[in-house]
Amino acid sequence: MNAPLILVADDNPEDLDLLTLAMQAAGFDVLQAHNGDEAEKLALEHHPDLTILDLRMPLKDGFEVAASLRNAGLPFISLSSYGEEEMVERATDAGSLAYLVKPLEADQLVPAVQAALRRADDMRHMKESMEQMDKALSQSREISMVVGILMERCGFTAIQAFDAMRDEARSQRRKIADVAREYFNAAEALHGMTRNIAERAREKAQRSQTKRPPKRGPARIIS
Repeated sequence: MNAPLILVADDNPEDLDLLTLAMQAAGFDVLQAHNGDEAEKLALEHHPDLTILDLRMPLKDGFEVAASLRNAGLPFISLSSYGEEEMVERATDAGSLAYLVKPLEADQLVPAVQAALRRADDMRHMKESMEQMDKALSQSREISMVVGILMERCGFTAIQAFDAMRDEARSQRRKIADVAREYFNAAEALHGMTRNIAERAREKAQRSQTKRPPKRGPARIIS
């Protein structure tokens, strides 16, 4: 398995080298960018697993680069010498997975990068699941119906319901459409049985009411 590729973008040569050494020591492959323009070009060319992006850089600042990375679906964390609340909010709104303030120690940077990589993987999985779900729902009425049934009965989100059904199909080595059709038919059969039982119970109750003798008042004595 290849090591994750980290793009480190910082216009300060000392900070860039420190960040690079810390990432390499942690087992990551590293690309270096010395300004915003270079960072954007390298990111779009190599698609790194994560970019560590200084927000204050020449040619293009970090926020401009962040917009390009977000449009390309490339995850990044922000790096700055400033910890003002406005900067943090701007970085978060731009899609940053974390905000780090320089100077940084390796024992701070590496856990933040590892956490960001895990979150980026989760986001990629979510996006892939949503795309697969949208395609499957548009092609199969049964899949759509079963997703709705699982959401109602199990309290799942649509993605959770689809993932559960897909996992079940994989465990049986079958197509998800076939598993959904089987589940849907079973649910329809159960619904039909329940409806029939309920109707018979209501009819029985109505017949009992019809056959019940009328209530009589107390006997009257006529003298």
